Amino acid sequence: MRTHKIATGVTTTIAALMLAAPAQASTAADDQYGAVLGKQTGGGNVQGAGALPFTGLDLVLLGSVGTALTAGGVLARRAARPPESQ
Repeated sequence: MRTHKIATGVTTTIAALMLAAPAQASTAADDQYGAVLGKQTGGGNVQGAGALPFTGLDLVLLGSVGTALTAGGVLARRAARPPESQ
């Protein structure tokens, strides 16, 4: 049973790392600051006065990774629970 718990934990960790890797591959900073050195690009808040700038944070991806990690934790906890005797 102990090897099953370890295998579940390792599998959950690997799945979480695989899901998080594409999120780190490209950021909004790459698009904004990836220009050729010396070349001036437009700056400032082009959306209009009072609007927040786009930060590049993908909330859907962040929520799905959080949900996947929570589900993995719940499954690992259920697997670690001793069987009920009836």
